[in-house]
Amino acid sequence: MMIKKLLLLIILSCPFKWANAQKKQNIYFYKGEYKEVFSKDSADFIRIIQEPDSGNVYFNLIELYPDGQKKTLGTVSRYSPYLIREGEFASYYKNGKRKSLVHYENDKIVGASHYFFENGSLREILELKDAPLSKNIKRDQINNYHPTDTVINYLADSLGHVMIEKGNGHVIEQISSFGGAVLEKNYKDGLPHGTWTMKNHVGTCWYKEEFDNGKFISGESEKDGIKFRYTQIDESPTLKGGIEKFYNYAMRNNTYPSDAQRGHIQGKVFLSFIVETDGNLTNVNVERRLYPSLDSEAVRIIKCSPKWISGKSHGFPIRAKLNMPLSFTLNVLPGMSVN
Repeated sequence: MMIKKLLLLIILSCPFKWANAQKKQNIYFYKGEYKEVFSKDSADFIRIIQEPDSGNVYFNLIELYPDGQKKTLGTVSRYSPYLIREGEFASYYKNGKRKSLVHYENDKIVGASHYFFENGSLREILELKDAPLSKNIKRDQINNYHPTDTVINYLADSLGHVMIEKGNGHVIEQISSFGGAVLEKNYKDGLPHGTWTMKNHVGTCWYKEEFDNGKFISGESEKDGIKFRYTQIDESPTLKGGIEKFYNYAMRNNTYPSDAQRGHIQGKVFLSFIVETDGNLTNVNVERRLYPSLDSEAVRIIKCSPKWISGKSHGFPIRAKLNMPLSFTLNVLPGMSVN
């Protein structure tokens, strides 16, 4: 085991030493996509930031799996406290096959993005529309954008069977959601068009939606005998009467802690919570702290909130996580605003 660890250390250190002889670089270790750790043994991948090549203003980004295989190659204009990606980014599976090829400008996806199966065959070619993007979606996960936000130029299965070509086609696929359901969808000129249907294998959950040249028209769905009609595919949680009702509630029910007043402490507490399907709030957490007593007061305000109206997807009530800063200002009642 000791010999194996030593060999891995030599494999990983060799490219670093070679690169160090060429240009300056910083090395970071990450668990998951965002959590930096300080031990290579606990890292999921290694990130290397190198000084720009001659004649280039962007830093080189190299990410490696723990065994030294390449994970991501690209360039960034900024790498701390977060990445600002620029130009072509290539990501790779652990087997060395290309996973995606995406072009960025100021960390925004532009142009056609190519995605591949683990066997190396082309899966999709997508482009983003100029339409408003769905909330809470990472910019490097274009496949998670709302269907009306993307243009699909090409789609195939892992065996190379083409379902969409030059933006046109009919797709039948099994999806993991809704207990393993079959989804049928149509595309015209790269956009959702006509009727889309979903039905789970036991028939207890289904939806039918109409699109016209990329625009969502309407939908109807049913789950466990309860039917829904909707004009938006996804709806965020809210309070009856709108978010202003929450502002009013927060102002009426806050108590500015005396120790925070004496210390002239003010600012924002950033919180997250889950809106359950019945409208109750659970899993209230402080994501960014301000001051102990203000943090506690912010949590109390959220936990004592009136019931919300749950979020919805395809008409079905869903659990949804919200992030919300609560502002505390001396001589002014604290107010709530949504990111």
